[in-house]
Amino acid sequence: MSEKITRELNVRAIKNGILITTLTTKTSLVRKIQLLEGETPCFRTNVRDSCKETCNTCEWANDCKNYLIAAWKR
Repeated sequence: MSEKITRELNVRAIKNGILITTLTTKTSLVRKIQLLEGETPCFRTNVRDSCKETCNTCEWANDCKNYLIAAWKR
Protein backbone atom coordinates (compact mmCIF):
# COMPACT_ATOMS: atom_id res chain seq x y z
CA MET A 1 0.00 0.00 0.00
CA SER A 2 1.41 3.38 -0.95
CA GLU A 3 1.47 6.33 1.39
CA LYS A 4 -1.18 8.97 1.05
CA ILE A 5 -0.05 12.20 -0.58
CA THR A 6 -0.92 14.98 1.85
CA ARG A 7 -2.84 18.07 0.85
CA GLU A 8 0.25 20.21 1.49
CA LEU A 9 2.36 18.03 -0.78
CA ASN A 10 -0.38 18.05 -3.41
CA VAL A 11 -0.53 21.87 -3.39
CA ARG A 12 3.25 22.10 -3.63
CA ALA A 13 3.27 19.72 -6.60
CA ILE A 14 0.66 21.81 -8.38
CA LYS A 15 2.69 24.98 -7.75
CA ASN A 16 5.69 23.24 -9.33
CA GLY A 17 3.64 22.10 -12.33
CA ILE A 18 3.84 18.41 -11.47
CA LEU A 19 1.02 16.23 -12.74
CA ILE A 20 -0.24 13.81 -10.10
CA THR A 21 -1.96 10.61 -11.19
CA THR A 22 -3.35 7.67 -9.27
CA LEU A 23 0.01 5.94 -9.82
CA THR A 24 2.08 8.79 -8.34
CA THR A 25 3.78 7.76 -5.11
CA LYS A 26 4.81 10.05 -2.30
CA THR A 27 8.44 9.05 -2.86
CA SER A 28 8.43 9.88 -6.57
CA LEU A 29 6.57 13.13 -5.92
CA VAL A 30 9.05 14.33 -3.29
CA ARG A 31 11.97 13.46 -5.60
CA LYS A 32 10.39 15.47 -8.43
CA ILE A 33 9.90 18.43 -6.10
CA GLN A 34 13.52 18.15 -4.90
CA LEU A 35 14.76 18.13 -8.49
CA LEU A 36 12.62 21.09 -9.57
CA GLU A 37 13.73 23.08 -6.53
CA GLY A 38 17.41 22.52 -7.32
CA GLU A 39 18.07 19.82 -4.75
CA THR A 40 19.45 16.33 -5.23
CA PRO A 41 16.48 13.95 -5.65
CA CYS A 42 17.66 11.68 -2.83
CA PHE A 43 14.44 11.11 -0.83
CA ARG A 44 14.36 7.51 0.44
CA THR A 45 17.31 6.40 -1.68
CA ASN A 46 20.43 4.63 -0.44
CA VAL A 47 21.88 8.06 0.32
CA ARG A 48 19.87 8.11 3.55
CA ASP A 49 22.16 5.42 5.00
CA SER A 50 24.97 7.96 5.24
CA CYS A 51 23.01 11.22 5.12
CA LYS A 52 23.98 13.86 7.67
CA GLU A 53 20.95 16.09 7.05
CA THR A 54 18.61 16.91 9.92
CA CYS A 55 15.13 18.37 10.00
CA ASN A 56 16.83 21.76 10.40
CA THR A 57 18.68 21.44 7.09
CA CYS A 58 16.31 19.24 5.07
CA GLU A 59 12.55 19.37 5.29
CA TRP A 60 12.29 15.72 4.26
CA ALA A 61 14.90 14.30 6.70
CA ASN A 62 12.58 12.85 9.33
CA ASP A 63 10.21 11.25 6.85
CA CYS A 64 13.11 9.92 4.81
CA LYS A 65 15.30 8.49 7.56
CA ASN A 66 12.44 7.02 9.60
CA TYR A 67 10.93 5.17 6.65
CA LEU A 68 11.00 1.39 6.82
CA ILE A 69 14.26 -0.25 5.77
CA ALA A 70 14.39 -3.82 4.48
CA ALA A 71 15.56 -6.35 7.07
CA TRP A 72 18.54 -7.37 4.93
CA LYS A 73 19.80 -3.77 4.90
CA ARG A 74 19.70 -3.24 8.68
